[in-house]
Amino acid sequence: MMEWSELFPEVLDIIARKCITSYEDYPGFAGVCKSWRLAAARTYRNSNGPPSRLPSFMLVDRSADQESRELFLLSNKSIRKIRLPEVYGKACRSSCGWLLTVGEDFSSQLINPLSREVINLPKADTFPDNPLEWADTISNVVLLMESKMVLVIWGFPKKLGFCHIGDNKWTSVEQPFYKSILDITFYNGQVYTLNCFDKKIQACNVNGKHPTALVDIATMPEDVYEGEPYDVGSRRAYIVGLDDGERKQLLVIIRFLKLNKPKSFIRFFKLNKPKSFKVFAYDLESGSWSKVKDFGKKTLFVGCGSSFWIEDTTGVIKGNGIYYIDTEYLNHPDGRVVGVRYTGIYYHMSNGTIEPHFTRESRSHFTPPLWLQSM
Repeated sequence: MMEWSELFPEVLDIIARKCITSYEDYPGFAGVCKSWRLAAARTYRNSNGPPSRLPSFMLVDRSADQESRELFLLSNKSIRKIRLPEVYGKACRSSCGWLLTVGEDFSSQLINPLSREVINLPKADTFPDNPLEWADTISNVVLLMESKMVLVIWGFPKKLGFCHIGDNKWTSVEQPFYKSILDITFYNGQVYTLNCFDKKIQACNVNGKHPTALVDIATMPEDVYEGEPYDVGSRRAYIVGLDDGERKQLLVIIRFLKLNKPKSFIRFFKLNKPKSFKVFAYDLESGSWSKVKDFGKKTLFVGCGSSFWIEDTTGVIKGNGIYYIDTEYLNHPDGRVVGVRYTGIYYHMSNGTIEPHFTRESRSHFTPPLWLQSM
């Protein structure tokens, strides 16, 4: 009988393509023997390898390393290093496992961090009357690969914008200042926006006859916020669509923060531990609101880019919780901001406790860590 190590390379290549479907499969396959290790290397020789089974946490870039980025894998709490010079020194946001980058010249691209495929997008300075620097122009992104469309939150006040792959400029959805957008999601064939000061959810059919028309859908209950806008220091808010099999609903996730007593405007933004999370569900059919206290086996991910949820059947990812990214600005004694400390944290909905996973400091504010959704 032929030994495993004696199989023809062509046969091993076929086996490798069938067996290595995720990054976690790679070590076991490559560890069989030298010929199997070579087959595994050949399978992904022109890329950074297969995706992880579960979401990963792309850490901030290190100033001395312009060639690679590190991923913290939730599947086994290890660090995976990938070659990705295409994103060095650029502002990055994430959606559906892809990265949207903006460079100093306002050039924007979609980059797949594993295959390293690059898709050029319109320059970020094609937005009308953009008052912001290149690194701050785009704050959130939702990628609709089937429609070849990219949705973003851009500018100040924050507005909805979009483009189709191949366009030469971005399209902006204009609206009044008081409707500054906090977060966006694509669900049930519509784009939904969560607004800041008027506490409304609006919808936009970007694939319809009136792609720049936003329609009011719902207003947050009055007792959710006691007079204060969403994004004023002590609160952050996110929106994500959730289909539980029985009803279609939008989840609004509100993160309450404890702030240090401000000694200056800069120090106002130095945050302490989160006070709590509250989650509300809006039923798109009945038009009713309800408070959510238990996700069951589902887990939410919120942060820079687009929010999403998963249901992990393996038990590695804890259900009924929220993964988020905590930000703390590091101050010099004279008050200057000299860096940022980022921490990936899991919040337990059942008892309100937190579980830190990884911390990384950066001297650059425009390259925050990102959740990479498994593709």
